[in-house]
Amino acid sequence: MTETLHLSPHLERLLRRIESLETPVVQIWGWPGSGKSGLLAAFLAVQGSAAVALALDELADPDALRAAVDAAWEAGAHWLVATGDPGDRLRAAARRLRPGQRLVFAGERRAEGLEGLPGALIPPQELLSATAETATLWRLITGETADAPIIARLHAASDGWYRPLLLALEATGGGGLETATPEGLLEIDPVRYFLRHEVLETFTAAERESLMAAPRERGDGDGGEGWRRLDERGFWVEGRERDRMPLLLAACLDRERRRRAPHSRAAAEPVAAAEPAATASVYVLGLLGAPFARLREGGAERELDCRLRRSFQVLAYLASSPGLEAGREELIEAVWPIEGERTIERNFHPTLSHLRRALEAGRKDDVQPLLFRGGVYRLNPEIAWEIDAHDLASLVEKGRQLADRGELAAAADAWRRAWSLYRGPFLQGHYEAWVAARREIYQRQQMEMLRDLGDLYLRLERPDEAMDAYRSILVEDPLQERIHLALMQVYADQGRRDMVRRQYDRLCTLLLEELGVEPLIETTREYHRLMS
Repeated sequence: MTETLHLSPHLERLLRRIESLETPVVQIWGWPGSGKSGLLAAFLAVQGSAAVALALDELADPDALRAAVDAAWEAGAHWLVATGDPGDRLRAAARRLRPGQRLVFAGERRAEGLEGLPGALIPPQELLSATAETATLWRLITGETADAPIIARLHAASDGWYRPLLLALEATGGGGLETATPEGLLEIDPVRYFLRHEVLETFTAAERESLMAAPRERGDGDGGEGWRRLDERGFWVEGRERDRMPLLLAACLDRERRRRAPHSRAAAEPVAAAEPAATASVYVLGLLGAPFARLREGGAERELDCRLRRSFQVLAYLASSPGLEAGREELIEAVWPIEGERTIERNFHPTLSHLRRALEAGRKDDVQPLLFRGGVYRLNPEIAWEIDAHDLASLVEKGRQLADRGELAAAADAWRRAWSLYRGPFLQGHYEAWVAARREIYQRQQMEMLRDLGDLYLRLERPDEAMDAYRSILVEDPLQERIHLALMQVYADQGRRDMVRRQYDRLCTLLLEELGVEPLIETTREYHRLMS
């Protein structure tokens, strides 16, 4: 059905996310202009007769609410979609749900009063579009395809925030966005009006003052009053080290500070001096999911020119190898596995030269990022490298050590951060033999970590988060019988026998259709015990 509705990849991803949740209550928590309303409308359209809209006046009237829930039940609708934020009426609405029914709603603040009710949350950061989805939006609005560096720059300037992206593209048709920055986007009238009137003015005057005084990044402490206000709205972007404000919000606050200052050159100079100084160069490599290679300098990032596929593969091979190094024969076997010796001799050194030029381009020093010593090619260890695959492995090991020491909450936090780094399969879109071998290793590591994380959440009495981890495993490998059983046990602990039965039936169907077998005797025996 999603194909007939011509939904964007952004919407399709979020719709699948909602459908994967099996808790009675699902909240879509998003910033202003994050596309929450459009998401609910698309969900209603995709579900068809399986979902019905629930007006706010029906939520306010107990009799009307009962009638609406009963009518949906009789019509076979399992999803009730609130057309507004239920607020303090949420608990009453959730209690009226029939077995198997689920309530979906959206709001700009995290719902309160859900204590004791199984609920799932789609957080604001999950509503941000990915780079590929920004490219799709560009193509839908302008009718043209933009180069990858342009999309990357626009996406970075907007953080993938849907409404500003849409307004900027509709206002300009893509013109002038080749060098997009947060400050430049604010020069586009509709974007500026949106930030000022639909974002800042939703805060009280006192809250706006606290935001003006807040640092762009959350500090080592709680970040002060301004960051407490941002936390209430989920109004931040997750960083590798520290969380930060959305760049457009930070730029809008900077603009407001300048507007308040005296309009003289002397008064403007301290503002410019307050900008952060340039920092050392950092190479940022994304190997999990859609791959990318960037150079970060002075707080800004730009794409590296790795258009030659084999040039990027050499970089990815080195970046995912122990010690960030490999010998010539290793590289040839991986990148040129079936080529003749003459072809290899003609292409090997030009490929390495192209990679070296891509890494060195634009650097402000003469440090060589790619070294060749003693017959071994190596990414210079004296340079900072941020490689998601390495960070993930480090966090997985850190979590394991913390868990062994009994520091369970810290272990869960480390594994959760590792989970956020896994954007997809290793080098998605590449299918070479060496890629497949390493992809399997990373995927197995991810699945084992999610299993351990789910088990750990249960020990911490956080069943909803445990179910999120278990379900993510089943998305990748739906035949893991042990994970289906773990979910059944969680549902049984919550007194939800209907969901125990549903999970068991799903397992039986999958095993029969895919493998032609039935569940293990132990699984069936445990299922009957849980149902009794």
